[in-house]
Amino acid sequence: MLKNSLLTVILSTSILLGACGNGTGQEKKSALLSGNIQGLMADELYLIDLLQPKAGPIDTAFVDADGNFSFDIQPQDKGFYRVTLSDQFALILPLKGGEEVIVEGNSSDFGSISVKGTADAERMIELNKFLKKIAQEGQALEQEFQQYANSPNRDSIVEVFRERYAKIEANKADHLRKMIDDDPSLFANLAVIEQMPKQGEDNIAYYKKVDEALNEEYGSSAFYKNFHAQVVDLSRFSKGSEVPEINLPNPQGEMVPLSSLKGKVVLIDFWASWCKPCRQENPNVVAAYQKYKDKGFTVYGVSLDRTKEAWIKAIAQDNLTWTHVSDLKFWQSEAAQAYGVRGIPFALLIDEEGKVIGKNLRGPALHTKLEEVLN
Repeated sequence: MLKNSLLTVILSTSILLGACGNGTGQEKKSALLSGNIQGLMADELYLIDLLQPKAGPIDTAFVDADGNFSFDIQPQDKGFYRVTLSDQFALILPLKGGEEVIVEGNSSDFGSISVKGTADAERMIELNKFLKKIAQEGQALEQEFQQYANSPNRDSIVEVFRERYAKIEANKADHLRKMIDDDPSLFANLAVIEQMPKQGEDNIAYYKKVDEALNEEYGSSAFYKNFHAQVVDLSRFSKGSEVPEINLPNPQGEMVPLSSLKGKVVLIDFWASWCKPCRQENPNVVAAYQKYKDKGFTVYGVSLDRTKEAWIKAIAQDNLTWTHVSDLKFWQSEAAQAYGVRGIPFALLIDEEGKVIGKNLRGPALHTKLEEVLN
């Protein structure tokens, strides 16, 4: 139910950094990451750079009989690193040369883990514990819902549980915003922000806030550069911007330009028959279309299908009775290229003049926006 992100391991992890050896015969450097973890079954711990997780460890720490360990490597740039403590438990922390982070706790109990040394490391542990709590709430809700799987009132029950889940997600987003507001300049915010929705003007404003706060100090970081590219992507098609023309054939082979719908509020909906999330969202779009089509609303569906047969079949199965176009070129679709679409579903809501008034509005958010602009 809950979405994972760039640092997916986050729900079950949190530490990193290292350096091999104790510097025998040399002046010993301060440990970048050290600590005492009870219950470790391994004699060695390995530090993984999440920029290149498949490259193998960048450092090894020996674990003594009391659970003490120390990584002494001194990374030049701030980054995220992982240390696996058991089959089910790992740690991810932001670290940089010159820092000293100390971790304590038990390898079988994530709640026991404590970190001190840097605000970034402390923020990561706080984030991980919060996300674990949210995950548990979602799992409990899912288990409760299963009790009603065969109920004759399933549709109404689904709606109740959907609202309860939406409340969990809203509380999660509110908490993450407060974490960012507490100190926007923390490098750990790259992990915090990736747990937030990527749609909605308020959420995008937080992506921009983190981007601006980290740019000066961490502009050279590969992690930051990747995040910045996402922000640039999210910022495209901001409110009031104009959209490129699309002119593709409908199922009958007739060219239907997007501009032919000028004068209506249009949802430009990129989807495909093979896209499960798209198909799951289709009933919501159908409901919005039926409710507002007589008030000046319509949908311009752009399919990234590869075969006409699959495309037409999905249109019929999902009862999508609006305008459909496709060049059947999959991700190489001319429209997808023009709009920078890298994932679907992707949707833009444009006004009668063809200017963006909403982006990736799904579920109740689409209905709320249409109610606002059409009533």
